[in-house]
Amino acid sequence: MRKEEDRQSMVKNVNLRRLSIGAFIVLLITVGILFSRSHAGEEKKEIILISKVIDSSNDFWSAFVQGAEMAAKEYGVNLKIVGPNTELKYEEQGTMIEEAIRQKPDAIALVPSSFTETQKYARKIEEAGIPLIIADSFMEEEMGSCVVATDNVEAGRKMGRYILDNFKNISSIGVVGHVKGVSTAMEREQGLREGLGKFESKVADVVFCDSDYRKAYLVTKEMLEKYPDMNVIVGLNEYSSVGAARAVNDLGLKGEVRMIGFDSSIKEVEYLEDGTFEAMVVQKPLNMGYLCIEKTVQLLEKEKIPKVVDSGSVLITKDTMYTEENQKLLFPF
Repeated sequence: MRKEEDRQSMVKNVNLRRLSIGAFIVLLITVGILFSRSHAGEEKKEIILISKVIDSSNDFWSAFVQGAEMAAKEYGVNLKIVGPNTELKYEEQGTMIEEAIRQKPDAIALVPSSFTETQKYARKIEEAGIPLIIADSFMEEEMGSCVVATDNVEAGRKMGRYILDNFKNISSIGVVGHVKGVSTAMEREQGLREGLGKFESKVADVVFCDSDYRKAYLVTKEMLEKYPDMNVIVGLNEYSSVGAARAVNDLGLKGEVRMIGFDSSIKEVEYLEDGTFEAMVVQKPLNMGYLCIEKTVQLLEKEKIPKVVDSGSVLITKDTMYTEENQKLLFPF
């Protein structure tokens, strides 16, 4: 009799547990449905990223775009990316900015084409009440809630300090910049001169290639003809570095003219491996693109964000290019 009572009590407890578990599951499903319904009506935030250039042949900008797309996917926002086909077309970029404003997105992320000319268009974004994040390049006026960029002055210093510490018997130094008047070019040259120290007076010429490989090649050849004793050349971005290296190699001056490059395209990695470059400063464009969209989302969510975010850079030599950390920078995908 006692055993039968115990058995019935146990069955009753099991049934009660089953009912409790069942009720809990029903509750979870109900909460899940309600949560889903509460978010089903929420539209994804719309962000327009206006780059200074869309160029699939350039590894820096390709990585920047991929980083932005990764962040957009992770944060669940709709991202539209537009930009001219060369870095020089600030007026075309301005037209794209005006069109973006008409589309009334939740926010605009902008990579300015010009230090001075882009700001009048950027001002229109702010006047329209659209949140604005700046990436890669500064403008003459302080604009936007946040700037995500490489510390280009420090990146230039790294190049200058490397030359100061490792080069001797310098006759003259040539600098191949990208776009005259763009903040990145000015800041890298400033940092380079600061880092060069006693060798700063050896800078004989600064030429610009308008971020075009062919023009970088031609202006470098002209500079070497003008200064036959020039034995150091520094490139300030991927276009200028690759074009200058091609000129040095075609003139048979590899080894005689020592080179420092900037950025990390596959071609630049080859030049580092074969000794055309002694070193190069590598930015983190994937990181920059990602942080650009991340900070835009955080701004929209009313989170506190810093005024400036340094996306980072590192100087890599042939001796250090095979470390695990540097391999990830050189081959991020």
